[in-house]
Amino acid sequence: MPTPIRRFIYGIFALLGFAMMVPMTINAQRVQAVLYEADPFAVDSELPAWFSEAGLLFLAGACIAAAFLYLALSTGRRKSWRPIENGSPRCARCGADVPFGVRRCPSCEQQLVW
Repeated sequence: MPTPIRRFIYGIFALLGFAMMVPMTINAQRVQAVLYEADPFAVDSELPAWFSEAGLLFLAGACIAAAFLYLALSTGRRKSWRPIENGSPRCARCGADVPFGVRRCPSCEQQLVW
């Protein structure tokens, strides 16, 4: 699948996650009013029921949005390889000797992270 299509699909799922966060955001003033007027020692409060629905939906939406936003932004980027440093530094991909601190392997052009 081409990279732009994958980014588009991941972006749509990230938007779905943000859309799941909207109901609690819209009712934030209502929640503040309920918190202000609620008795902290009342057992039959309506607050836990509201938080169990809207709060879990908000948390699920935040997790989905964060995960798919990360996927949308990192898809198509070449990952860096950490050089093997037992003895002289070598490229983890092709095994060639690499001088310390270079950004790319001289033989395979793989990006390295030190």
